[in-house]
Amino acid sequence: MPIHVCPSTIDAIEQAVDEMNGVALISNRRIKRLERKDRLRMERLRRVFELVRRRGLECYPRNPSWPDEWCTFTVYRPGLLSVDLAAVAADTELMAAMDCVMKGLRHPYWHSDAPASSVMCRELRKLAAAETNQIEANRRRLRAA
Repeated sequence: MPIHVCPSTIDAIEQAVDEMNGVALISNRRIKRLERKDRLRMERLRRVFELVRRRGLECYPRNPSWPDEWCTFTVYRPGLLSVDLAAVAADTELMAAMDCVMKGLRHPYWHSDAPASSVMCRELRKLAAAETNQIEANRRRLRAA
């Protein structure tokens, strides 16, 4: 029997992602509070991950590790990973951010090269900001022409 997760919990996660430019760091404590539960069980956390993916978002790590309330995970829009490689290659900070994100996607979460959730969130935000800046620059260029 599937675990019931309140739709408002998934709505709150999606809203946080939208407010934070496509990337949000979500704590297990927040899920516990949104679900109004005394304890957060692993089954409920897995169900939250599943429902978040159904909304078209991705999670890092891909599978929940443990339900400890001090743990966090990153929720992001997959569109953030489609970036202009020429723009990324021109900027060393963006290149480092992309390298970190690729390590996170390539390795399992417990691997020594895999970044922590907070680091992954920070690097994805850099890529999102670069994409936003590039879109604005293209708009300005089109207006000037």
